[in-house]
Amino acid sequence: MILYLIRHGQSANNLIGETVLTDKGEFDEGAYKHYMTSRMPDPPLTEIGQRQSERLADFLREARPKHLPVHDDPPEPELRGTDVVNRLGISRIYCSPMLRTLQTAQPTATALGVNPEVWVDLHEHGGVFDNSGPDGAVVGHPGLTRSQMSALFPGYAIPEERIGENGWWFGDEEDRPDCDARAIRVSARLRVMAREMSDERIALVIHGTFMDSLIKAILGRLPGVDFHISHFNTGITRIDYALSWKDKTPFLRVRYTNRVDHLAPDLIT
Repeated sequence: MILYLIRHGQSANNLIGETVLTDKGEFDEGAYKHYMTSRMPDPPLTEIGQRQSERLADFLREARPKHLPVHDDPPEPELRGTDVVNRLGISRIYCSPMLRTLQTAQPTATALGVNPEVWVDLHEHGGVFDNSGPDGAVVGHPGLTRSQMSALFPGYAIPEERIGENGWWFGDEEDRPDCDARAIRVSARLRVMAREMSDERIALVIHGTFMDSLIKAILGRLPGVDFHISHFNTGITRIDYALSWKDKTPFLRVRYTNRVDHLAPDLIT
């Protein structure tokens, strides 16, 4: 199984968050406070985020290999013809239930003809919340309801058992240990999927912090925040679930991380 991990396009919160560091890379306490009081619980994409998502869709539809087929995309000759749509052969798209990932997946779904499946456990660290309570206290929000999601994103597969008319988020703010534990669960599920769907190529449209936790879990690294696996908006990481050539035991290959070939310099955020 080939796994593509894709961060969502720039969100409204990302745009505000860019002011937290000064031009010299120093932390700005005042800007951080502004971010915390201004952030939205479930932000949409910005105009730049939408453009990034469209460029992502073009790349996934038209990607051509740069190297030998065994070292780059796509590995099969039948996916390299000039009249082929979906050159990477992506057969399934999963995305978190947050608005920015649902929006990011939409152009790709249209371009590839693959309806996304909503996977609740792919949501971002923290959940759906803002700081609108007294003295900036955290307030949880339910997220999109099933009806809202269906109306905005027709054709998406929405799990009935996890997303209803009361939304899908029922807490305040998820802490990092719980996020890491969720990443471990998703990683375990991916291992099962790799056995059951060994020939498939799947894409997960997810979030920056959760992607950091998930990659660490996939690679068997203990949870921790002493380093961060960073991704630009719509950055792509590819991990192959394979078998060792020596003894045919499960073997992971990290092909690349944070690939942004599809973005012009002014669209990298």
